Amino acid sequence: MTTTYFQDIKPLFRPQDITCMAPRSVKLDDVTWMCDPTGGHGFDDHANARRVFAALNRGIMPPDGKWSPDWLATFQSWMTDGFQPGEQPDQQPEEA
Repeated sequence: MTTTYFQDIKPLFRPQDITCMAPRSVKLDDVTWMCDPTGGHGFDDHANARRVFAALNRGIMPPDGKWSPDWLATFQSWMTDGFQPGEQPDQQPEEA
């Protein structure tokens, strides 16, 4: 089964992770940003996702503790599977 951003990666980021990284222009909750195939910052392709993985792998992100080896393996699988966005889960309408 292919690892995807919406089903496997986005749920790993807590709201505080997303909020913490937003001022640094790291858009953990933005599928377009995370799946962007553009290179840069020393990476030939998918620089945004690869930079996030490098920070996670070094344990500098999130700031309050390292990701587990299983979570890192899931992120690695997502990269190996081609940075697939997957299907966005249906949004539940907010109650009035």
